Amino acid sequence: MSAKALGLILCGAVATAGAADFPPLSDTTPTAEHFPGKFIWADLFTVDPAAAQAFYTGLFGWEATMIERTTTSGTHPYIVLANGGEPVAGIARRPSRLPEAVHGRWVGYVSVPDVAKALAAATAAGGRVLFPAKDLPRRGTQAILADPEGAELGVLHSSSGDPGEYASDTGDFVWAQLFASDPAAEGRFCASVAGWEILPDTRSDRPNVFVLASGGYSRAGMVPLPPRPQAKPGWLLFIRVKDVKAAAAKVISLGGRVLVAPSDVPTEYWRAVVADPTGAVIGLVQLQEAGKPEEQP
Repeated sequence: MSAKALGLILCGAVATAGAADFPPLSDTTPTAEHFPGKFIWADLFTVDPAAAQAFYTGLFGWEATMIERTTTSGTHPYIVLANGGEPVAGIARRPSRLPEAVHGRWVGYVSVPDVAKALAAATAAGGRVLFPAKDLPRRGTQAILADPEGAELGVLHSSSGDPGEYASDTGDFVWAQLFASDPAAEGRFCASVAGWEILPDTRSDRPNVFVLASGGYSRAGMVPLPPRPQAKPGWLLFIRVKDVKAAAAKVISLGGRVLVAPSDVPTEYWRAVVADPTGAVIGLVQLQEAGKPEEQP
C-alpha cells in the first residue's frame, strides 16, 4: 500500500466516524493523566468491516458498536470494538477503488504530548505525514505518519487522558513490534517522534534488537526485518490471549490464516501471528511463567 493510498484511506476514515462520535479513551476528569510513549488506540482499515467485525468479536469476545453519520457523500460506518466494555480499537472502511490497497491494515496510535511537534519531528527526521493532525471532540488530536522506511504509526493526544498504567487483561493490546531494515536508525527516529528511550533488549542474543521504553515501562520492541524477499518494514500489534494454540485454531475456523504457528517450546510467553479474513495481520501472545499455563476459562 502506497503512502498516498493510505493517506486517502485515513482521510476517509475520519469522515466515516464523525468527529463527535468517537468514544473517549478514558473517563473524562480534571485530573486526566497522559502517558507519553504508550500505545493507547488502534484502527483497522479494511474493505470489509462486517467480515472483520465478525472475526474479532468471535476470536476475542470483543463487543462491537456501529457508529453511523450521514454526510454529503452518504452514510459511513465506523465500528468501535470494546473489551469488557472498555473501547480498545476501531474498524474503518477503506475505499475499494484503490487497487494497491489489497489487504486490511492495523495502525497503532502512541500517546504524545503535542501532535504538531511530533509531526514536525517526524518530517525533520525523514518521515512523511500521511494523515495530518485532526481535532476530534471527545477523542483529542490524532495524525498518522510514515517513518523513513515506510512503516505507519499513529500519534494521538487524548482530550480525556490515556488509559491507565495497569496490567493487561485477556483481549487487550499488550505489545507492539517494529520490524525495520535498519533498527538503529529507526530507533533514532522513534526517539525523536515519540520520546521513547531506545534500550538494547538483553533478553535476546541477536544484534540490533531493542526495547522502546518510556515512563519506566517497556512499550514496544524493535527487531531486524526478516530476510525474506517480500518482507516490508512495519509494526505488528499483539493481543493477549489465554491459550495461544486454541486461539490460533479458532482463527482458522473463523476464516483467517495462521502465518506463524505457536511454538511447542515452553517459555515466558507463546506467540503466533495470524491474518484475519480481510488480510490484516495481528499477533497473539500468551503470557505466563515458563511451564505454568494460565488458568483456562
